[in-house]
Amino acid sequence: MLKEWGNSKLLVNLSVALLFLLFASVVTWPLLISPDPHDHADTLFNTWLIHWNNFAIFSGNNPVNQPIFEGFQDADGRNDFLLAQSTVAIPFQLLGVNPIRTHNLLLVLSLAFAGYAMFILAGELKVSIWGRLFAGAVTIFLPYFQSHLWHLQLFSIGFSILALLYALRLLEDKSKLKSNGLMLGLFILLQCLSSLYFWYFLNLSLVILIITQVVRKKTKLLPNFLLWWFLGNIISTIFLLNHLASSTQWSVDTITSTDLTAFIAPWQSSYLLSWMRTEFVHPEAALWPGISVITGFIWFFFSKQKENYYKYFFVLIIFFSLFSLGPTLVVFGKPIAPAPFRFFSILPGCSSIRLPARAAIFALIPMILLAGKALGKKPVAAIAGIVLSALTVFHPPVATTRVAIFPYTEWLKEQNIERILYLPISYDIRRPEIETQRMFSSISHFTPSINGYSTTLPEQYVSYADILNSWPSEEAKTLITELNIDCLVLENCEVETSDTIFTDNRVHFSVFLVKNN
Repeated sequence: MLKEWGNSKLLVNLSVALLFLLFASVVTWPLLISPDPHDHADTLFNTWLIHWNNFAIFSGNNPVNQPIFEGFQDADGRNDFLLAQSTVAIPFQLLGVNPIRTHNLLLVLSLAFAGYAMFILAGELKVSIWGRLFAGAVTIFLPYFQSHLWHLQLFSIGFSILALLYALRLLEDKSKLKSNGLMLGLFILLQCLSSLYFWYFLNLSLVILIITQVVRKKTKLLPNFLLWWFLGNIISTIFLLNHLASSTQWSVDTITSTDLTAFIAPWQSSYLLSWMRTEFVHPEAALWPGISVITGFIWFFFSKQKENYYKYFFVLIIFFSLFSLGPTLVVFGKPIAPAPFRFFSILPGCSSIRLPARAAIFALIPMILLAGKALGKKPVAAIAGIVLSALTVFHPPVATTRVAIFPYTEWLKEQNIERILYLPISYDIRRPEIETQRMFSSISHFTPSINGYSTTLPEQYVSYADILNSWPSEEAKTLITELNIDCLVLENCEVETSDTIFTDNRVHFSVFLVKNN
């Protein structure tokens, strides 16, 4: 009997996982089968980073020491790790799957995993099977993800969801303290290695959970929780040493605020609801949870359900909704008043968050769970909620764009070059595709480069770039020598005295070996 039940449970979970993979594939179509990127910026950078991580590991290098921003002492620690995603990518790479296709597969799989993690967490909270299906499906259909299709790291929320699951178990279940603690620490670490934003927001969620337990006077298991929480973050901190050394503190007034209308804004390409999205909403802010989630949440709110967790989830909804607004309350593009984020910004590390709207997912998760709890009592209502969410997020196929490998790539691979400079250097973060396309073309050789891409640049990068862009001035030649550059690639420039010239019928590339010049 137990064996039959176990097999049935396995079959249900496998079926749900496949269903969620189907949902994730449809809502991101055609990325599952596309060898082309959605954009020329972050998608190319993340593709490069995933392949660099695995190249570094298999060649005995430290993946954290990325071969960009060479010659700058504060170069390291400026990007997410994507080490968890890179591990999943290894089989695809060994099979020779196209790098962009690998990235796209990871994005779809991550979204399906987020939905499945919500399915598991909802089950832990005694939500019915229909409510669990609702919670997982509407998570996949969230406009939040449609607003971040170029941010693979922001599809890794499944790790935070499972961390919350084991955190709740650790505070409620006395029977498996060690195993639950190990899993909590593991998922904290995995979230750190996937997305630093989510790692930070996860820790804020766990701090709120600690405070909630103290208020409820449920502190008996808290010391054990604190131990595993601490250990998970201590191990994470080992990876963060370079990030801490290169951390950037933005002035609170330079941090992007989110227009209040983002809370009623679906993704802009929705066939049915795009008219709801105002022109004042930041492109990466889509905080609308969906009509079915709002309906289910209101249903729960006015019900008589008094589960132990619901007050904690209400606090998460309020806290992260306020947090996501940023430093200024903005309504229809007009600044109205200071927002609570100005107070939150005193928290360690908070002033390094460029776009607080990304934290809204931690308000959406508990809202979905509570909605699933209410709707799960009525299977028809839960199914209708899934269908409604799917219909309102339905949009045209995700746009993709072609990307070409630069023609000099194979030539560079065959040379013994230690440090390369691409000219002209671009340091305009509004045009990241200039540098990310160069990085993507270097996947086959990973030659260390003076150039690089990040939302924060090394301290001297801009001043050095201005000098180097003046090449062949004497000042530029002197700096090239000081930076130990032994190869220059000049884009859109055909110089007869160069060592070699390449063209892709659109742009000429002149390559100079410094030792010859």
